[in-house]
Amino acid sequence: MKGKNSSAVFIFLGALLTFCFGIGLTWSRNPSLFHQAKSYSLVRDQFLAFCGYWWLPLGIIGIPMFLISLILSLIREHKNR
Repeated sequence: MKGKNSSAVFIFLGALLTFCFGIGLTWSRNPSLFHQAKSYSLVRDQFLAFCGYWWLPLGIIGIPMFLISLILSLIREHKNR
């Protein structure tokens, strides 16, 4: 049971880092895409700035983490059947 929980955590972290990578890459290429004319959100701006600044390391870490943990989880699931 412990192996299933730890693999789910790594899959979730990998997916989260990959999501932040996608947001940061999109924001760095087109910063006005996420801004709305009549609303201002400090949290949104801080999140976009974080993702925009760290998008490359997030992608380098997140994509392999997600893929490797997903493949290992699928192999474990196949062996258990």
